[in-house]
Amino acid sequence: MLTTLLLKQQATTKRFLPPLQRHLSSISDRRRRSVHFVPADNDKFLSKALTLGADTIVLDLEDSVKDKQVGREKLRAFLDVANSLPGRSTTEVLVRINPLSSSVDDWREDIAAGFDGSDGFMVPKVETQDELKLLDETLSGMETSNNNSKVLLPIATETPLAVMNIADIAKGPRVCAITWGCEDLSAVLGSYSTRDNNSGAYLDVFRHCQTMCLLAAKAAGVQAIDGVYQNVRDMDGFQNEANYAKSIGFDGKLTLHPGQISALHKVLEPTRKEREEAAMIVTMWERSIQKGAIEIDGKMIDLPHYVRAKKVLARVGADKDASGEQGTAVSTGSNEGSNTSIDSKKEGHDDDEVFPRICMGKFFEDLEPGLKIRHFLTRTVTEADNVFFTCLTLNPAPIHLDHELSKGNASSLSGKGGNSNSGKPLFNSMFTLALLVGMSVPEATHGTTVANLGFSEVLFPKPVYPGDTLRAETIILERRESKSRPTQGIVTLQHVAYNQRGDVVCKATRQALMKKK
Repeated sequence: MLTTLLLKQQATTKRFLPPLQRHLSSISDRRRRSVHFVPADNDKFLSKALTLGADTIVLDLEDSVKDKQVGREKLRAFLDVANSLPGRSTTEVLVRINPLSSSVDDWREDIAAGFDGSDGFMVPKVETQDELKLLDETLSGMETSNNNSKVLLPIATETPLAVMNIADIAKGPRVCAITWGCEDLSAVLGSYSTRDNNSGAYLDVFRHCQTMCLLAAKAAGVQAIDGVYQNVRDMDGFQNEANYAKSIGFDGKLTLHPGQISALHKVLEPTRKEREEAAMIVTMWERSIQKGAIEIDGKMIDLPHYVRAKKVLARVGADKDASGEQGTAVSTGSNEGSNTSIDSKKEGHDDDEVFPRICMGKFFEDLEPGLKIRHFLTRTVTEADNVFFTCLTLNPAPIHLDHELSKGNASSLSGKGGNSNSGKPLFNSMFTLALLVGMSVPEATHGTTVANLGFSEVLFPKPVYPGDTLRAETIILERRESKSRPTQGIVTLQHVAYNQRGDVVCKATRQALMKKK
């Protein structure tokens, strides 16, 4: 309850921010898994920039550009047509300007060249928050007439003073994310190397910069972007470094080569095991009445685990749903289970109106014959359930409704395992079947079923009475390819329901058309 209220309060607060703050808050939430550098003076690279699939491209006017004036001219020409190019709506476009410590004309000319058509600026060699305030004032003056709000992404560790001030830099105006770099810093320090010659790991002083970038970003509530991996031919090394960045909490990483982008997205996308574990934690936590701690598979789960699981689920499906110009990637609290969604919001829609799009079920490839799934959902059925379902389905059978008839009926059922002393109406068996299938959905078929093809066998070995508590198991009997649907397959599932005494009260075998990965 408290978690849901806090999430709704956060969404409400965002809706009542002033227009500029609300815009910047939304933009700062967008996906920045890959932040890819493109030299602004290279026509070939510019022509492909929006087709690479990067979340953010950085049109570089600093290190990679020799002739700054040529770079600015090519940048203007590209931005003039960029909004009409494929991929622009799903790609953030930033411009890396020259440092504010350079001649005044350099960075001001960069701002002027990159203002129209971009989403903001990457700022190198930032040393203090005052530099960002100066940029904020400059941009505010330009935005008054252009009605356009820009974000800033500082590189916050390129000088010793920057490292000391990184927490303040992260809290600067317009900052949507911060990143770090060590090459310029190593030159200032006089370091002979940035990495250990044997292991390839960063030397301690540079690992410290990486850690400070992460901590400062999270403390300021902005995204943390890991630095570049210089050896573009070493994909194993790049993936290892990306995995490390993911594991400690970075939201994205700088990339230098197009081949690094798709590899990075694959690394940052939660694995099936990570998704299933996170979905289980979120579902169990949100269904729990007590929010102190719960036990799942022998592990104690409390609020930090729940928050971390929500963040894992917020990354699911980012390749398909990463936000474009009109939307931001958001996660919403749910009333039941894991309802985390990454979606593009349409104009006029509030945060709490986004539909959940997450599947917890297993795909065709996962449903191997012999697999046994014990479902975590249980249900104590009540007389109200029985009466409502029976009336809803227009079934007037007195064995479900008539207590007096049930007293005599119970003795005749005792030979089939009935309780001769219960004297209660029998539960409608169609309700029992529907409940059994429903309890099996989260871990077996949630979001992965195309269609239920039918039941080949349904048995009710023992009756169900009001007050019984039921649990369910599923066994995969067989699977086969679909001849007409290559992206789907047919799976035979046997669902079994047990009461609180361990008696089998329903056994149903059905065939389902399942999605493939």
